[in-house]
Amino acid sequence: MSAMQRRENQDRPPFRRSGPPHGGGGGGGFRGGGGRGGGFDGGFRRSYGGPAGPGIDYRGLVEFIAKSVAEKPGEVEVHAVDRGRGTLAIKVKMADDDLGRLIGKSGRNIEALRTLVRVASLRERRRVFVDLATGR
Repeated sequence: MSAMQRRENQDRPPFRRSGPPHGGGGGGGFRGGGGRGGGFDGGFRRSYGGPAGPGIDYRGLVEFIAKSVAEKPGEVEVHAVDRGRGTLAIKVKMADDDLGRLIGKSGRNIEALRTLVRVASLRERRRVFVDLATGR
């Protein structure tokens, strides 16, 4: 280390953390300690009194993705059936050639679509199923 670098290092105060890592102050942990000082909430705490904002159009979401993947988007049909008790079933019909594209290699695409819909439905506390219709 040169003399210039040593001089620059001496002018700076040493780096210090305020409190222990991951929280600090009473209770520790990532989300803080029950309201007793310190901690990092990260903005993830939400009140679950009900959905915050307009409802999600799950049928429209699935239809958009299916038409984006399909080579023949005009043949894509998506039907949604409300089964009661917060459950929604979505059925996708499309050309046989496009069905393979939606399923993807080892089912990766359809599983990604189902995961996307499931994550979108968590806020409204609904269960949404995506099924593929085989044959016409």
